[in-house]
Amino acid sequence: MEWRKLKNLIILILLMVNGFLLILVAARRGESLLYERSALEGAVQVLEGGGIHVELSGLSDADSLAPLNVERELDREFLMAQALLGAGAVQADNRGGGLYLYQNGSGELSVRAGGELSAEMAGNPNSLADGAPERHAAQLLKKMGIDAEQISVDEEDEWTRVRFRQLWNGVPLFSCEVEFVYYYQSQLHSVQGTLLATQAGTAEAGQAMTLPTALLRFLEGVTATGDVCSSIQSMRAGYRGTVQPLSGGVRLSPVWLVSTDTAQYYLDCVTGALTRVE
Repeated sequence: MEWRKLKNLIILILLMVNGFLLILVAARRGESLLYERSALEGAVQVLEGGGIHVELSGLSDADSLAPLNVERELDREFLMAQALLGAGAVQADNRGGGLYLYQNGSGELSVRAGGELSAEMAGNPNSLADGAPERHAAQLLKKMGIDAEQISVDEEDEWTRVRFRQLWNGVPLFSCEVEFVYYYQSQLHSVQGTLLATQAGTAEAGQAMTLPTALLRFLEGVTATGDVCSSIQSMRAGYRGTVQPLSGGVRLSPVWLVSTDTAQYYLDCVTGALTRVE
């Protein structure tokens, strides 16, 4: 047999094998999706049998989330302070105990280990060109290197309060929220909350449970505590931070924020521990 014919035959055999493997993988993937769907429907039926309706459209899985350890980055924290305080040289002062004070003629910002912060503005270094506090706050966060989503805007008398939640690679950090307070919608008065200036973390071992398992663990948890609810409106996957006392870093634990008709809960994606949001 000529080499050219033999080569074409080998190529044809390889294509047939690849096609068979592709069909096999697709079939197994289809079986896996069918099993996952069946397991989810079974878990929902169990909850509804217990009087808890589940909004399927409000559920999100946590497959890609792993526990993370995040260390404090003072250089990024300094840049964040510069962006917030605006024009003028910023002085950094280590007050001890993990507390740093950043200040210039426009105001001062104090930041503790774990990202808890408080700022008081002495002037108006960042003017509101369009007169919209929510857009101004979003622009400031972008300058500070913080990715965030707006949660609320509240107006009371001469004060406007805009609240944001930080995102980590698009995933919400439920323990990192910040409030910008404006006076007469024209001047930034203060900033309070928690933000992580760092953007890198070290992953720990740990795998998130599936949604069906999470739903059953939620039912187990609320039954054990005696809490009562009639519906799960949403389960959003994200992170919840805990400050490490020795290192001053933050451990980010993957959790679901479970919103019901009576309360909100954190459900740990790895351990299944249920905690009511106060």
